[in-house]
Amino acid sequence: MSAPDQGYSDNDLHNILKTTTPFSFLDDRAIMAIIEESVVTHYVKNSFIFREGEPSKQTLFFILAGEANALARLGSEESVTTIRGKGDFFGVTVLLSDDVYPVSMIATEDLTCMLISQRSFQQALASNSQFADFFTKILAARLKELYLTFADSRYEEQFFQGQSLRRRVSDIAQRHVVTCQPMDKISDVAKKMHKNKISSIVVMADDRKPVGIITEKDLVYRVLSSEKPDLNQRAHEIMSSVLITVKPDDFSYQALLMMTKYNIQHVVITDHNDALHGIITVKDLIRNRNSGALSIIRQIEDQDSFDGLARLIREIDQFQQALLTERAFASEICALLSELYDRITRRVIQIAEAEMNDEGWGEPPAEFCFITMGSAGRKEQYARSDQDHGIIYSDLNDGKQESNAEYFLKLGKKIVVGLEKCGFSRCSGLVMSDNPQWCQSLTEWKLMLNRWTANLDPKNIRNMTIFLDYRYLYGETYLYEQLKHHSTELFSEAKHALLFMAEDDLKHRVPLNIFGNLITRRADIKKRKVNLKAEVMVHLVDCIRLFALREGIRETNSFDRIHRLKANKIFKADDAEFIEAALESLLMFRIRNTLDRMREGHKPDSIVTLGRLNRKERILLKEAMLVVNRLQSLTEHSFHVHKA
Repeated sequence: MSAPDQGYSDNDLHNILKTTTPFSFLDDRAIMAIIEESVVTHYVKNSFIFREGEPSKQTLFFILAGEANALARLGSEESVTTIRGKGDFFGVTVLLSDDVYPVSMIATEDLTCMLISQRSFQQALASNSQFADFFTKILAARLKELYLTFADSRYEEQFFQGQSLRRRVSDIAQRHVVTCQPMDKISDVAKKMHKNKISSIVVMADDRKPVGIITEKDLVYRVLSSEKPDLNQRAHEIMSSVLITVKPDDFSYQALLMMTKYNIQHVVITDHNDALHGIITVKDLIRNRNSGALSIIRQIEDQDSFDGLARLIREIDQFQQALLTERAFASEICALLSELYDRITRRVIQIAEAEMNDEGWGEPPAEFCFITMGSAGRKEQYARSDQDHGIIYSDLNDGKQESNAEYFLKLGKKIVVGLEKCGFSRCSGLVMSDNPQWCQSLTEWKLMLNRWTANLDPKNIRNMTIFLDYRYLYGETYLYEQLKHHSTELFSEAKHALLFMAEDDLKHRVPLNIFGNLITRRADIKKRKVNLKAEVMVHLVDCIRLFALREGIRETNSFDRIHRLKANKIFKADDAEFIEAALESLLMFRIRNTLDRMREGHKPDSIVTLGRLNRKERILLKEAMLVVNRLQSLTEHSFHVHKA
């Protein structure tokens, strides 16, 4: 039960708002504009301000006196989720989304609220960036909570039922670990391994922290394979000192990813003080049915034809379904699938080289390396996207530059054909290693980058946005490192190029109006289609890349770039968290949309219809878009982009 309250004058309300964040960011005129369109209302104890599921009252409720509780329905009962008191406000998310109320609000004692109209609130948002930032952060902070409830049960009947991909490492690992000391003789180490029937032993320092690991493979390749094995060698001489570790609370994903990435069968578990906690092996994962990726890897390495590789693609699709079923995070799905696609690509290159040799072209006439770009370069590939790649070969002054170029273009064509058979479609922009522009000597690559930054036409800007996510995949690493050094220095200093790239991205904004509502020409918002890639995701990736290039950050993965920008204090900690949450959410939307399209027999795309999303999903999508919109504004300010 409510009634207007005449106990507060305009001057009283002005003084209250002026001393309350975020209204304190507003000037006197803006505060008075809010007061003029507001109503002060009194609610008696135990009365409802609104109930869950009711349509938006298009009002922000600001508490002047009393207390209210938020009630969420769990089954047949309601429970308190938050408590609001004097100086607090509620109803902001529904005010901005025009959705129904997700919870009920009840006055737990006599309550007086200032009801701020949607119109005056949106005018304040549009006129004051600090005020807008405050509410943007409130919305962004809900992203992770919403994300955790994003996955539903629609995939549970899919493949790999019963997997435990999200079990904690500590739940399936071996706590008893056999260890040795760095100065122990190899003969003693081997005896200890034989006695305990184990395939690895952890080398411990005096402070009880692991410093290395010795596996059966180490004993064979580093000791027994020599003509005169020296069993008096010490453990520290043959151990692998670069330890791959995970934490006890990590999911088995992390262990699986490490094994997949580094082609190892043992991962050491250390606690937060880096002390030994346990060890997890391939057998542990197999026992818990987590071995899908490792099995696929072994099959990839056994293939000797493009057709054989192509037959493995369905298994990778099934593995992706399993990851989604197990509520994997989008970043984890992308990381694991990128590793599998990388291995497919490397095997394609090896098969292509063998075919070149069989056809009489011989061995490569110069050292070379293969680089991958675009979403594959960022390790954000969750489906078989278009091909984006190139070849760098060494400069040889042997008078055979033309024949060298011919060889590598021929090799590039075979690679393109092989990847196409494996489901990676050809790039419509021809950004592939069978194109002379993307198959060049190291010197030619450097000169091309110099030309791009000197001549900033639209085509060169597009080339830069594709290329600058490149990473090494196969071949001689020094060629990649030299080009990476050149491009990192070039673009960190090419302020004009970064400005042009920023302006190019900001020509188009996330489809939200100044009040944070989705722009649509349709009367029914639920019929609105959103191209997640072209309308939203591209801006997020572009802006993160721009900051990374300016700071000379070599990482290409967007999550890694965010972490580095946070560590370098370019992004505030809160902002970094929100941007990462938005990226995670948008990737998951795209992954799920892709799998839905595939299940329905359609070609995958990034277009979602809002009417096919439930209420929480629509809120999550909009709030992720608000974060991207905020990042575009930050980019505009940081790179001094002049508005047209």
